[in-house]
Order: sequence, then C-alpha cells, then structure tokens
Amino acid sequence: MLVEGLRWLYKSTRRNFYALIHILMGYQFFRWLLEYYAQLTTGPVNGGMQQQQQQRQQVQSFDKVPAQANTELRDEEEEEAAAATATVTVKATATAVPAESAPVSISANELSATAVMGNAGSSSISRSGVGRSKSLKKHHSEVLKMSKDTESHSIPIAEGTNAEHVLYRLKRGSRLRVHPDVSLLGRKILLHTNYPDEGKKFVRTEYRVLGWQLRDGQQITSDKHPDVHVVDTDIYSELQLNLSGTFRFYFRFADREAKPDAPPDGALYVQVEPTLHVGPVGAQKIIPLNSIRCQTVMAKLLGPLHTWEAKLRVAKESGYNVIHFTPIQELGGSRSGYSLRDQLSVNPNFAAKKGERVTFEDVEKVIKKCRQEWGVASICDIVLNHTANESDWLLKHPDATYSCATCPYLRPAFLLDAALAQCSEDIAAGKLEHVGVPEIIDQECHLEALKYQLHHAYLSKVNIHELYQCDVMKYVNEFMSQVRTREPPKNVAKESRFQEIQLIQDPAYRRLGSTIDFELALDIFNAFHGDCFDEESRFRKCAETLRHHLDALNEQIRAELQGHLNYAIENCLAGVRYERVQQDGPRVREISITHPVFMTYFTHTRTEGKSLQEIEEDMYGQAGEFFMAHNGWVMGSSDPLLDFAEEQVNRGNVYLKRELIAWGDSVKLRFGKRPEDSPYLWQHMTEYVEKTARIFDGVRLDNCHSTPLHVAEYLLDAARKINPELYVVAELFTNSDGTDNVFVNRLGITSLIREALSAWDSHEQGRLVYRYGGVPVGGFFANPNRDAAPSVAHALFLDLTHDNPSPIEKRSVYDLLPSSALVAMACCATGSNRGYDELVPHHIHVVDEERPYQEWGKGVDFKTGIVAAKRALNILHGQLAEEGFSQVYVDQMDPNVVAVTRHSPNTHQTVILVAHTAFSYPHPNAGATNVRPLRFEGVLDEIILEANLTMKSDKPFDRPAPFKKDDHVLNGFTQFELSLQEHIPLSKSQVFETSLYTDGNNTQLNFANLRPGTVVAIRVSMHPSARKSFDRLQQVTNALRLESGAQCEELKSIVSKLDLPALSRALFSCDQEERDMGLGGSAYDIPNFGPIVYCGLQGFVSLLTEISPRDDLGHPLCNNLRDGNWMMDYIADRLNNFADLKPLSNWLRATFDPLKNVPRYLIPCYFDTIVSGVYNVLVNQVNQLMPDFIRDGHNFTQSLALSTLQFLAVCNSANLPGFSLALSPPKPPKQCVTLSAGLPHFSTGYMRCWGRDTFIALRGTMLLTGRFTEARFIIIGFASAMRHGLIPNLLDNGVKPRFNCRDAVWWWMHSIAQYVNEAPKGAAILNDKVSRIFPYDDSEPHPPGAFDQLLHDVMQEALQVHFQGLQYRERNAGQEIDAHMVDQGFNNHIGVHPDTGFVFGGNSANCGTWMDKMGSSEKAGNRGRPSTPRDGSAVELVGLQYAVLRFMQGLSERKIIPHSGVERKGPSGELTKWTYKEWADRIQNNFDANFFVKDTDRTSVANKKGIYKDSFGATQDWTDFQLRCNFPITLTVAAELCDPKNAWRALEQARKYLLGPLGMKTLDPDDWNYRANYDNSNDSTDCTVAHGANYHQGPEWVWPIGFYLRARLIFAKKCGYLDETIAETWAILRAHLREMQTSHWRGLPELTNDNGSYCNDSCRTQAWSVGTVLEVLHDLHALGADV
Repeated sequence: MLVEGLRWLYKSTRRNFYALIHILMGYQFFRWLLEYYAQLTTGPVNGGMQQQQQQRQQVQSFDKVPAQANTELRDEEEEEAAAATATVTVKATATAVPAESAPVSISANELSATAVMGNAGSSSISRSGVGRSKSLKKHHSEVLKMSKDTESHSIPIAEGTNAEHVLYRLKRGSRLRVHPDVSLLGRKILLHTNYPDEGKKFVRTEYRVLGWQLRDGQQITSDKHPDVHVVDTDIYSELQLNLSGTFRFYFRFADREAKPDAPPDGALYVQVEPTLHVGPVGAQKIIPLNSIRCQTVMAKLLGPLHTWEAKLRVAKESGYNVIHFTPIQELGGSRSGYSLRDQLSVNPNFAAKKGERVTFEDVEKVIKKCRQEWGVASICDIVLNHTANESDWLLKHPDATYSCATCPYLRPAFLLDAALAQCSEDIAAGKLEHVGVPEIIDQECHLEALKYQLHHAYLSKVNIHELYQCDVMKYVNEFMSQVRTREPPKNVAKESRFQEIQLIQDPAYRRLGSTIDFELALDIFNAFHGDCFDEESRFRKCAETLRHHLDALNEQIRAELQGHLNYAIENCLAGVRYERVQQDGPRVREISITHPVFMTYFTHTRTEGKSLQEIEEDMYGQAGEFFMAHNGWVMGSSDPLLDFAEEQVNRGNVYLKRELIAWGDSVKLRFGKRPEDSPYLWQHMTEYVEKTARIFDGVRLDNCHSTPLHVAEYLLDAARKINPELYVVAELFTNSDGTDNVFVNRLGITSLIREALSAWDSHEQGRLVYRYGGVPVGGFFANPNRDAAPSVAHALFLDLTHDNPSPIEKRSVYDLLPSSALVAMACCATGSNRGYDELVPHHIHVVDEERPYQEWGKGVDFKTGIVAAKRALNILHGQLAEEGFSQVYVDQMDPNVVAVTRHSPNTHQTVILVAHTAFSYPHPNAGATNVRPLRFEGVLDEIILEANLTMKSDKPFDRPAPFKKDDHVLNGFTQFELSLQEHIPLSKSQVFETSLYTDGNNTQLNFANLRPGTVVAIRVSMHPSARKSFDRLQQVTNALRLESGAQCEELKSIVSKLDLPALSRALFSCDQEERDMGLGGSAYDIPNFGPIVYCGLQGFVSLLTEISPRDDLGHPLCNNLRDGNWMMDYIADRLNNFADLKPLSNWLRATFDPLKNVPRYLIPCYFDTIVSGVYNVLVNQVNQLMPDFIRDGHNFTQSLALSTLQFLAVCNSANLPGFSLALSPPKPPKQCVTLSAGLPHFSTGYMRCWGRDTFIALRGTMLLTGRFTEARFIIIGFASAMRHGLIPNLLDNGVKPRFNCRDAVWWWMHSIAQYVNEAPKGAAILNDKVSRIFPYDDSEPHPPGAFDQLLHDVMQEALQVHFQGLQYRERNAGQEIDAHMVDQGFNNHIGVHPDTGFVFGGNSANCGTWMDKMGSSEKAGNRGRPSTPRDGSAVELVGLQYAVLRFMQGLSERKIIPHSGVERKGPSGELTKWTYKEWADRIQNNFDANFFVKDTDRTSVANKKGIYKDSFGATQDWTDFQLRCNFPITLTVAAELCDPKNAWRALEQARKYLLGPLGMKTLDPDDWNYRANYDNSNDSTDCTVAHGANYHQGPEWVWPIGFYLRARLIFAKKCGYLDETIAETWAILRAHLREMQTSHWRGLPELTNDNGSYCNDSCRTQAWSVGTVLEVLHDLHALGADV
C-alpha cells in the first residue's frame, strides 16, 4: 500500500517529486516509513534471490525519478537535491551464494543523489533532523560567502628563487596577488607571465608584462612605464585565475641590461587546478579533485569493444567516478600494455571479429557514454618515451631512436650487450656446462663460475677499452717521421707539459681511433734531453717519451673502463641472482628470447648466427641504425631531470655500466632538443597525444621521470589545446619533493600517483593518509594578509597500482578492506586497480596476463569480494570532498588500529573512521582487539558503515586455500564473506557497545567487537549548545574577515576612541612594564614555550603569524588554548584594568564567550581570526592617528611607526620631573609618557629614560609620528634637570639624575631645533617655562615651580657653560653611583677650544659619549678602564654643536630669542665674546682641516686615509685616527662643514669597512682592538672582551646606520650619485624590513654581532634604531624615492 501511495504521489507531482522527497526526508516519520517498507519487502532473512531482486528493483525505481526530473530543476533546486540523502539500511553480506543461516541484506543507497549524475556527485552525509539541516543550510550559505570572499592568495616573488622546486596550487577562479619579496627592495623590476590575457589562449613561450598596484588598488604602472620601483612589499600584481594549467611568472631588473639568453632574476610557478566535467551537455557537473575515485583497468583485458560497457560498469557500480585506461593502441609483440606498435591505431583485439576494424571514434563513443550518462570521467596513459620494437614506422624513421648510428657513443655499450647475448646463447646451448655454468642456473656457485667466464672469456673477445684508446705506434712512427724533417728544437723537454697531451675521443668510437693534438705533441716532445748527445739518440728518446705518455693515457682509460665493466658485471649478476637464484625471486629456469640470462639493452636486428666480429662490423654500417637502445628505468640515484640515454660527460653511461632495468620489448625514442631534430617523431607523437586528449578527460604520463621535460611540455601543451581542462596524472620516483615539483610545475601535472602499498605498517599508512591530503583538524583559516604557504603536490592515492603485486601476496587478504578504508579517508584523489575489490590474489601483469575482466551482473556484483564495501567507501570519500571535509587527523589507537578523522571547517561536522589493519595474517580464530574507547566532542548522529571480511568457515581468519585461476576470465577468492551495514543507529552496531557515555560535550564509544579487518565509520555533529555558540562565533569571525558587519563596526567604533598611549597598552607592554604598573600583571607564560614578549596583542600576533601559515597546531600556544580558557581571559581581563580600554575588554570578553563553548580543537583557529582581526583594527587606528607621511605610506613606514609605540608609554617608576605651574597649555598629565631606550633591558625605573637615547630617537619616534605634545613635555622635563650645563645621562625621575655624559645636552638642543622646525608653532616651546631642579650647580633640588626659567635661557646656559669651560666632580662620587669607575673618572671637564671652537671634554678614565662601556672584570684586569674614552673633541659632538649654533644664530637674527652669542672671563678677568655666527664660522673653517685624514697626512698612527677622525685631541692620540661609525652623524646634521668630495670618500670607506647587514661596525675591522662579538657574560681573562668590554669595539649597532644612510643621500645629491645611492639605500634596508616582519618584538635590535649575527645581550628592540631608520624613510620620501 505504501508503495502504491508513493507511485501515485510521483505521477501527480512529477515535476516536483524530487524536491518533495528532499523535504520529506527531513522528517523522522517519513524515514521510518521507508525503513518499515524496506523491512516488509525484504521478507524472511532466508528469502530467495528472486525476492531480493524484486526488492532491489523497487528501490531502484525511486532511483530513476530524479534523473527524469533533473532537466526541469533549476540550479538552486539541484543544489538542494544534491544535499538530499535517503538511505535505507539493512544488514548486508557479500557472499557468492548466501548460506541458509547467513543474513542476506542489501545496502539500499539508491535514493542517494548519485542517481542524478551517476557517480559524479555523492549524497550528503547529513541524514538526520530537519532542524539541523535548516541550520546547516543557513550556515553553509554564510560559509560559502566567506570562502568566496577570502579566495585570494598572496605569493611573494624573490630574487634568485629556485622557482621550479616550489609549488603553489590554487583553485580555478582564485585571485592571485604576486608581491615582491623583501629581497627586491630598492630594485626596479619588470614582471612577466605566460598566463594569457583575457580572451587569448595559453602559449607557453608567449609572455606579457603585468602591471602593479598599491594596496588600495591604485594602478602605479602603465603600458608606457611598465616597470615598478620596489619600495615595500605591499605592492602587488593581481590576476583572476580562470584558466587551468601551470603558469610561470618571472621578473628582470629594469635597472640593468640583461643578455637575451640570461636566466630571469627571479621566478615563480603557480598551478591552477583543472575541473573535470561529467554529465549530459547543458547539465554538466564538476568532479572536485579530492572527490576523485579512480579505478585502473588494463585496456587489453577489456576484450571486444562491444563488451566494454558491461565490464566498465563494475567501476561505476563500485562507486568510482574516474576510470584509468592503460593504452588503447595497437600493442607490440610482447603484448605488454605499454609497448605500443602503432600510436595512431586502436588495438585490433577490440574488434568483435577478426578482420573488423575499431576506430578511435568507436572508443570515444564508449567513453562519452561513461562521461555523459554514468557521470564517470576517464583518463588514459600516454607513452612518450618508447615504442615497440616491431613499430613499422621505425623502418622509415630509425633516426627516431638511440641507435649505434644516431648515437655512436652507445657503440661500446652495444658491443658489451652483444657479448652478453652470446654468453646467454652459449649457456642455453650447454656450451658452458663444463666450466660450471649449467643451463639451469639456480645456485650461487653457478654465478661465481659465470662471473669468471664473463671476465676471462667474453670481455676479452670485445676489448671494449680499445674503442676509447689511440694507436700508440701509429703516432710514434709519425712522430719519428716528422721530427727528422724539422729544424732542431730550441726548447728543453719539460715533463710538466706532458699532461697537455690528452686523448681526443674518436666520434665514431672505432678501435684505437682516438686522436691527439699532434702539432702540440711535436712542440712538447720534440725537445732537447740532457742525456742525448746526437740527433738520432734524441729522436729515439723523444719518441720513446711520447710512447710512454700515450701508453700511460691508454692504460688510464683501460683501468677506468675496467672499473665500469667490473661494476657492469656485478649488476648483471645481481639481475641473474634475483631472477634465477633467490628464494624471493621468480626462480626462472628457462633461457629463451623472453627470458634471456641477461636482459638485453639493444635490439639485435639480423645478428642471428653472426660472430661478435661480424656484429661489430655491422655496428659501424647501415645495420647499426637498427641496433636500437631499449628504454627502462635506472637503478640507484640518478638525476631524473637528465635524459639517461644522452651522451654523458664521462665515459660511463647507464648502458655501459648496466644500470638500466631494460624493457626488452621497446626502444627508447630520441626526440632531440627541438622538433627540427626529429620532425617525424615530434609530429607523430603530437598526433597521438592529441587523439588521446580528444577522447579522454585526462592522461597519465607513463614513465614520467624518464621523459625529457621539454618533450613532455611540448606534447602536453598540444593536448591542452584540445582539452584546456586536461587532468594530468603521473607517477614519479625521484625521492625528492623538490624534484617532484619541477615536473609538476613544468608539465602542469595535476596529481602524482601515491600508493598505500608502500607503507610497511599501519602507522606508516596513517602517515601517508595525513601527508597526501588536507590540513590538520582545527587548521587555521587562510588569512589574506599572510602569504600562502607552498603546497605539496596533489596526490592520487591508490590502495594498489597496476604495476605492483596484490597486497594479498605482501600482507593478508583481511587487510584489503581496512587499507582501502584508510585510503578513502585521505583528503585527495583516491583510487584502486581492477581486481583489488574482487579479491584477485595475484599481480595482474601488464605483459603476461591475457584473461579478460568479468562483466557486471555475470561474474561481478555487490556480493563479489569487497565490492559493496568499496562502493560505500567511495561514496563516503566523495561526500567528504564535496561537502568540505578538508581537515584530517590521524590517530594511532593501537599498533594495528588507525583512526582517521575528517572534519568540515564550514559546518564542523566530523566523520571518524576506525580501521583494524591486518598486515599479516591474524590468528584463525582471532577475537576482538582490546582498544581504548573512541572519544570525541559532539553528538553521534549515526554509524555510516560497519564492514569486515571473514572466511566462510569456522575459522573466520584462516589463511585461504591455494588459489585456482580460472582459465578464461580473471577471478578472485570466493571463500570470503563481507558483512556490511550502512547508516545504522548505535543500537544496531556490531562493533561498538550499544550504549554511549557522555561527559559534557564529550562522547565516548566503547568497542565491543573490533576484530582484524574491521572498518567502522561514524558521523558526529556539534553539540546543540556548542552550535549556538558557533553561530555567534561565525558571525563575528566573518565580520572580522570581511572587515564589515555589525560586530566589526562596533569594534571599530570602540577603537576609534583610543589614543596612541591607549593603543600602546593594548598592543605592547613588555613583562617589566606590566609588572611596574602594580596591577599584578606580567607577560603571559605559555607552558613549554615561555613568556610572550608583549602582554598586549602584538605578543600573541607575533606567534600566530608564524604558526598559522604552517598550520602548526602542535605549537605550545595552540596546546594552551585547547587546554583551557586562560589565554582568552588574560587578554580580556588585562585590558579591563585601564579605563579607556574597558569597552575593548568587554567586546573581547563577549566575543570570546562563545569560543569557550565550541569543541576545544577549534579554539586555536578562531582565536587567531579574532585576535588577528582585532589587531588589524587597532593597527589601522594607529595609522589613522599618524601624519600623512605615515598614514598614506607603505607597510614598511607604517610598521616602523607602529613600533614606536613600544617605547612610548606611561611607566609608574619612570616619570618626568615636575613641571612649572605656569607652563602654558596644554598642561602635562600627572604621569607622562616617557621614552624607553630599549626593550626589555631599559623598560622601567632609572634605566628607562636615558638622555642621549631619548633625543637621538626623539625625531624619528615622536616628531615624525606627530607626537609633538608628548615630545614637548619630554624636552622640558629633561631641561628641568640640567646641571653643570649638561643634560643627565640617566634621568631617574629627576630625583637622582646622573651627569656622566657630555653628549646628551647636544642631542637635546638639536632636538629642540628639530621640534621648532617641524612642530606646528614649534617656536613657542622656546618661551615655555622650565622648573629648574638645580638652578645652580651646587644647589639642592628645588620643588616644581620654585625656580622657573624660559627654555631658551636654559639652552643659553648650556652654551655659556661650555664656552666658559667647567671642571666638576660628580656628586656622591664613588661606589654609590658607579661600582666600577676609578676615582679619576668622576672628574669631568668640558670646554671649547679657543682656536677651533670645537667643544671638548672627558679624560682617559671616563667615557662621556654613547660609547660608554666601562670595564668591570677584576679577573681580566679591565675594571675601571673605559673601553672607549673618546675624550677631546668627539666628531659627532662637533657636528651637533655646529648645528645648534646655526639654529641659535637664526633665532637670534629673527629676534625670536634675546641672546646673540656667548662670553667668558679669562683668568685675569678679560672678557671674550663670540656671536653664534662667529663661533659656528670658526668651527666650519677648522673642521675639515682637523678631522679629515688626507693622503698626505704623515702621522704615524694614521693607518687609514680618506676618513674622518673619530675625535680630535684625545689623550691617546692614536684613538683620534680610528675609523668608527660616528662621523656620518656630523655629515648628516652639519653637512656644510665638510667638503663634499671628502665626505663622499669617507662614506665610501665606511661602506667598505663598517657597513654590516643590519648595523654599522663600531670599529674598523683592521684595528688591533676590533672584537666583533659582544658577550656580557664573558668571564675570561681577556681584558678586551671580558664582561663585554668590547661593547663598542666592533659589534654592529643599528642606530648609526640611519645617519650613515642619510649622509650618503645628502652627499650623493651633492656629488651626482643620487640615483644609484637611492637604490643602494633600499637594498640595505631590506634587512631592516625583514627584521621588522619576523622579529617577535616587531622592532629593530640594539646591535648585532659579526656580520649581522644574533647578539644574545642586545635589546631586541631599541628606540633609536627604529627612530633613525624611520628618518631614512622620511628622507627617501622627501626625495620622491618611495614611489
């Protein structure tokens, strides 16, 4: 009644029946009705075959309905139909004849969507709950939208990249952005690609120039100006990839001339995956690559063409959607499926009757039906390397082969092959039995006797070495004849010249045919000998010397050849040993043409009955054209990129050394380098490949690793012209991923064949499943802001290839099913070989096997072997791919049990398959294996399938009886029974206990009966409570990804209210700074990793940018996220401590809440999306608060500006001194932002605020970033602490400032000048009131407001004190302020030289400039000894002094300040006055004369000329002449002091001797005191390095490079070198950009050791390093050099 009702429903709702079924299947009641119907129609379990067949026909009647309605459904309805899944599940067994007691059942999968398109698609896995299906549908649409929006890939192109070895696989329709790598910074490049322009076809050799865009999409190149100047890595060239294939991108430097044949300066390959289309025209569907289930069939075993459909139907019914055919062409005499007699003719055996002709068009009809009606695509082998020996076309075109005529270098190898052939014939004739080599060789002693005979009887017949030697006596006689007719020589015999005479190989390889340069021999050997007293004796002596030399050369060759021949004989014997002696070999006994003793390497055409001498004669004649080399594969490690048959550099090719496993039925084809080298062959093979591409959807490249790349490129290009979506498969044996990638990139190979049979145990098999497909479960989402990671070649993963023996021979029959199941779970294309599913227990040999396959319904059906289970697994594999189950996890549950998880990152559904492998035969009565329970997060939806294979006997795992081959058809075991259940509830499981256990969101299934060979697969959905959280989470992560949506807009609104100090707290704050806040905070400590470098988001993002592209889910950060919610709570709770960050904290807490409720394995990927998304919004806000130079600049500029926030923060323990109460607005806050010198060492307390560091860094970190107000407070704050006319070295809140530096005051005044010139209304600061702490040198500290002074008066005081001169002793001198300084060091002296105007100071016991390392090792004896006193006039201080004086001069002349100069009183009260101008002029007039070391300088310590001294007037005069990195500061701040030519020469010296990768060497490497590597923990007795005494004696500091680069730009412009200097500057900055991108601190370090190597004691990020490099970018911007 139910059936009749359904039929009526179909007739009355014909058009919409399928859609209605889809809806009804969402209701449990309807599915129950179908199951009840199935039970009714099945009848008793022992019912007959007729009843089963009727039931199947009834169910299949539903199968036909959607196909009829399909053409009327719209696309949207088709998508819904594809998701519909109605499967009736009953117990299924696959037995040849059902036993009376055995349950008979059939898997009713006929209502699945596969019926619509055969095997093209697979039914949806979702089979329960209308509520869940609705939410999933909604979620699918969201996810699809998200995936489309993020299908953009960024790939860098770099200089010198070995592009062919790196693979990037992208899907068709992807958007590709190629951007320059850091290595290209500063270069002008022209980018080319052979990806065709829109509307044009791909031609490999046709390239076009690509344009470039800024990150906002603005085009920056044009047809007229196509090259781009690379000034950052954020520019890109974009392509929409709508064509399939592999495309090459390369660039050349536009700023240098390239030779026409020169390789590119950098390159990149990108593969765009093809799409396989099946189905009727107009209603085609795509087979995703990872959905492929391919079965190999040997074409020759398919029999007559009219029987193919029934035989191929086996693949369709077994769930395969691709069929791989071996070649369909006419075969050679061996009947090998790969030895083709005629590439352009179909195998005549496909004809129904002898004499009938089958055409390619006939075959195409069958293939077309498979494609259009069955939904099954097809691929076919193409054999490009060889052709059958019997190929008729070779008679007309023997030049197409490697023969003795075309390749004379093979003649020695052919002669050896002929000798071996004669030996084989002699053994077969019994001629060697008397010497121990019988006709049947089966013992090791036979091999020993054979070895002796080969060496002494056969090799001696051919004397192969003579083909490489010369005729000695011929040359000796000719020499004697010639010397008698020539003038006596003038030279004396020199043995050293004898080696100039070497043998020149005879191109024809004739015996003793090698030659020598005879004229040269006459010149060398026709010479005087001291022991010869007449001409005749000299003649004989000369000739004898020549003879000895030629004999030696011949002997050298003989020895070399003998070595090759010894090796060759061993290879020959190894082959004989395996074939005839070894127990694990085939144990061949006969000797025949088919089974010679030694494999033949050449065809021996018409050599029967001829002697070796006659054969050798033929070798040099026309007959040699048909002595053709066979093809094969090379043993051992050979370079697969080289053609092994081509002439080699040395004499030992693979044919001579017998390294080839030769295929004696086929000859290797010789294409040459280009089609012109063998026109017929190229044309013939092109036609062959085109025919194949026209018929099939793809090709398999046979013997790919031995195919010359240029040949395969040419022919595949021809094939793609026929079929642009050609699916190309190949099997490679290179043992190198990099080399595999060369083939994949060059040839556009879609999938590489991989085989599960290569695994030696279940663990290795599980590893292969993981390696060949998918990303880890919980893998990170693609981030368009991060570069795509290189890909692994796509795999076609087979449980068995047709080249290998059956696993039944290597493992056990019980392993067939579990191994297939593991393969089916791989996230890649999968496949098998016909016969595997039918339990054929032997290798179906491509040569020997002639029995045809059996037909579906006759010899093969669902009860055959494991066919029914394979169908279920194949369908499951397709479903997993089509529904986005792209993530994979492999769990080794037991030495024999492997669990594979496939997870969908879109729906977060999971399929888990557990396979109990049986690599060896289990105990005949093996029971269940004790395995730990299966635990997972989520709820169990269903058991997808349970299956196992057992023997039909009382011993279920007994070994099979000896197999009996059917004489007429290919057959397999029939004594095994398959038990299969599909889509069942847990209550019907035979593998699990029927009760499950739950713990929160976790579910546990206990195994009850997991026996060897068992496979079980379950489907798991997210827990309902987690589903709600996931939906919320998905909304916010989508919003962050797309940078739009309510959640993202709310976040942007919150962040828009944050200022830079707040953003600094949100992003940065190192551990010490966090602790200093007194809130109990510290850096987050990741177990098994350590504390992160910042407490803010940057600390996490720095790690995530490394982890996510590699999907490094094993990283401790990911482990910590999965283990608990601490990291999320830390981030939100920390921000809650700050009033201005509370809204952000609340937003993050609300966003993290749903993340805590989803399965733990998903947390890392969503955490990354959330944190990285918030980070991007914060960084965008930072950029918005920056000046135009930064806001509108490139990433490099913005990253440096961002890093300035690291140093500028409020620190409780390091505030500025109190300000005047009368200070003009804006008023300073109670706690001011201060600038840390560097992190982490100088982050808090008295060590945070250094006078010189602050003002060296101030312009770059504050003025260029627009932080003028905070800069004003810092300038005034330090001014308040002035004493002795000096700014403190260490500010220490103004409480305990230390005045032991004489340079900070000059940097301070220089910063004031910069502020005045760059800040809005900057001059107003000069009249700001400064509350002096120490208004007099000896005064006690004054409170704020007690003594106010205008800033310009404070500056005047500093100048006045220096001009007057001052000697003072540091207050509290001694251990309290410096534990290492000797007493003299506390005495300070500053002043101005009356003649030069140079400021001077210091003594040999202190160090008052930035090179301030004081020795501290008692052990080494350097305690209290400054490494670099730099007393006298330090070069940079003179430059700063001059710049300040010119600034003051300008202020005075414009009446901005009341001062005009300085004055001093002499000892006698005389008054000396200098105006600022006079003082500056005096310096300018004396600088070059006193600092530049001319070539004419004869000072004994002037070791280098053309440099600027580091100081003038030092106590130790030799230190003046040291080459250091300080003089470029003066060249930058006071360029007019220097003669441009002198300055440029000095800068060139600095480039040569001081420039490092990231910084500047602090001392000339030629200096005796140069020590490049700083180690503060050094406790040696070496006083030059102990306790880091060499801090400034060689290590490469980063901040000076900023002044060096700026100075070069200044003087390059003056000297006419600007363009090349700009390019050089960008090139140097590459290292800094890379450091900014990769350092966890996202900054530039304080210093590096030798040649840029890591220095452990360096601050990882330093304010002045960042600030000075940002100044360089600003200068480049001002020059227009950053566009």
